[in-house]
Amino acid sequence: MAAAQPRVSIQTADFDLSAEVAALRAGDARVGAVCAFVGTVRDRNDGQSVSTMELEHYPGMTEKAIEAMIDAACQRFELFGVRVIHRIGLLQPQDQIVLVAVTS
Repeated sequence: MAAAQPRVSIQTADFDLSAEVAALRAGDARVGAVCAFVGTVRDRNDGQSVSTMELEHYPGMTEKAIEAMIDAACQRFELFGVRVIHRIGLLQPQDQIVLVAVTS
């Protein structure tokens, strides 16, 4: 049996939405809904052109803050699974930045 994915990943690598949702749903017959949000880099911000964006984070602190948000959502809603991926590093317009996916 494969190990469960962590709820939060901070990474430089891109992610595959379909694969992430499939892994989140795998083997859980309770799931009746999947909701996913994917944030992407835009080519403009406040009227200015954007060619690249570099994201940094504080290891440990970032994950802890996101986990706290997940815990709050789980207390408020009946969620079965949660997956958050936030990319860091140098990104270009149309690159994926963040994934927030939940099952209920």
